[in-house]
Amino acid sequence: MRLWEIIIVSVGLSLDAFTIAVCRGSTQGKLNKLTATLVGIIFGLIQTLMLAAGMIIAIYPMLNIQNEKIISINQWFSAIILIYLGIKFLKNSFKINKYEEKRQEFFGYKYSMALAFATSIDTFILGIGFGLLRTNLITNMIVLFIVTSILVAYGLWVGYCMGNKYKKQIDICGGIILLTIGIKIICNYFNIIWRGEIFKC
Repeated sequence: MRLWEIIIVSVGLSLDAFTIAVCRGSTQGKLNKLTATLVGIIFGLIQTLMLAAGMIIAIYPMLNIQNEKIISINQWFSAIILIYLGIKFLKNSFKINKYEEKRQEFFGYKYSMALAFATSIDTFILGIGFGLLRTNLITNMIVLFIVTSILVAYGLWVGYCMGNKYKKQIDICGGIILLTIGIKIICNYFNIIWRGEIFKC
């Protein structure tokens, strides 16, 4: 998996945390940039740790295995994981969630950690998928930390300034991104599109 693909997947996955940040930001009576940045870092750290845990679980049992059939099976599992997460995001986007934009005090850093852990289950699953693809652990961690931290901090600020009216559209974008990368992995396996006549990567 190339660096740009890892970045795109990280963005798609982080849009879940972004929508939560937007919703939370819309309820804040007062929010400054430092607070938004710190909450973003909390989310980034927890998401990164969960990604690493998933990757380590998948990578270490496979370290000495070079069998091509097993490697190809891993690609299929990784694609299935991405497609599953994409469908889950799309499904969630059509759920009717009544979220009252009532201004209140800052929800606190402990609650931020709880929210980060709640959204990191999907990240753990993605980590398993990345591990099966044998992508670079450090690169994945750095990319996801940067992407998540920025999106969550920005999401809080967007919610604070504009409300949460675009939550559905954001979830749909995240789902489409993850679905697309999952389908691309399958297409690469069959040498159909990205190594064929239509596209070249």
